Amino acid sequence: MQQGERRGLLGILSAEARRDLLARSGTVRVRKGQAVVARNEPSGDVFVVQEGRFNVVRYSVDGREVSMRELTEGQLFGELSAIDGAARSVGIVAVTDGRLLAIPPEAFRSMIRSHPDAADWLIRRLTEQVRSLTDRVFELSALNVRTRLHCELLRLARSRDGDSASAPTHAELANRIGSHREAVTRELAILAERKIIRAGRRRLEFLDLAGLEEVVAAALHDPAGDSGWW
Repeated sequence: MQQGERRGLLGILSAEARRDLLARSGTVRVRKGQAVVARNEPSGDVFVVQEGRFNVVRYSVDGREVSMRELTEGQLFGELSAIDGAARSVGIVAVTDGRLLAIPPEAFRSMIRSHPDAADWLIRRLTEQVRSLTDRVFELSALNVRTRLHCELLRLARSRDGDSASAPTHAELANRIGSHREAVTRELAILAERKIIRAGRRRLEFLDLAGLEEVVAAALHDPAGDSGWW
């Protein structure tokens, strides 16, 4: 996770601006598995995650879930619809029970116009998303499943700052990289045998992050090659 997202939108604002925004917003509690917003929904609220974990998803015609990314405390979603007034481009599903701050679109736009620091934070966040999506398009187009998994694990390790609790399931990881659960399970077992990770039930500890970074860097320089351990 980038430094800006660690602080979050509320951390950027002054105490007075934060009180004003909170006064114009509401709290939403959600249960695990609940759909918070749906794709093409004509709503414009912006949500800040206060507790819990959420998946950004889309569904294929046959119902297959495609997971884009995971959202955790301090991160927000829904800002695109608040900015341009268009329908939701993705759905958001609660991975755990959670609590959200719901900011009306008018309050969000007013806050961005009135507070340059918040506007700068939003610009940086949107820029990071564009860069991340560019990386994912390349990975899905040019890398094999093994290397795509390594890239996703590296993103996960960096976003959680070493926190190993509540890791994605093998099926969720497979969903993110366009593969299947069996392939992910096999590759995670190899990584555990090589002492790169330690995996348990809903836990994933990174034992050799530097080693994983080196392998990913090598694979990105030679997408057609192997990841280097085997």
